[in-house]
Amino acid sequence: MLRNNLIPLYLYTGHPLPRPERLYDYVLTAQGIVKRVETPYVSADHLLAPIETNLIGLRLATYRLQPLRFKLPRIPGRLLQEVLADARRNLALEYMYQVKFDPVTGRWTVTRPDQDQSRSRVGYTALDPSGVVLDLHSHHTMPAFFSATDDSDEKGGRFYGVMGHLERAQPELAVRLGLYGHWIPNVPALILFDHIDPFIEVYPDPSQPPALVENLSTTGSWLTNLFNRRST
Repeated sequence: MLRNNLIPLYLYTGHPLPRPERLYDYVLTAQGIVKRVETPYVSADHLLAPIETNLIGLRLATYRLQPLRFKLPRIPGRLLQEVLADARRNLALEYMYQVKFDPVTGRWTVTRPDQDQSRSRVGYTALDPSGVVLDLHSHHTMPAFFSATDDSDEKGGRFYGVMGHLERAQPELAVRLGLYGHWIPNVPALILFDHIDPFIEVYPDPSQPPALVENLSTTGSWLTNLFNRRST
């Protein structure tokens, strides 16, 4: 293991590794550099930088990536519907919402922080960021995608979502997981919400498959069939 003052780097030779103690760490494995995140809300591994050549002399082993695991009760879909109704009141502007979990009461709440809005950007100030699990912003009549501005802003270890085409009967919803400067793209929204009606889910990064997640309750759905095929 190599350490600096902040983040540990492990050389993986097949031995068991403890989960990260400081939010995240890095593991150099036979398949590449893996970033591992562990927060009160989520546990996830991500192959950050694949390596196709053998690093001779390090005796690295292949690391089995842990599926994304959401540790909290799922967010009621009615809150997503309330956010949609609020954002639809003015389709000329983008809106930002923060979804919070209170571990004492076990309740979810949604706030709309103070924000500076336009048709192409929304800046906001979170007075109390504690408990924020999901930042969710709207793209009014544009598609749901993560812009370069979003990449610059969304550097935390929480989930990030975009709602698009709010003028349609079935608007779009895209979700990703922040890894403190990196992201796991194409996260199935049903890992977060108990339902996403009336949204349809979109995956803005076509080069990546849907993220592998643990305990996704979508029995009989196309997502279940997809995950079953990928695991065989």
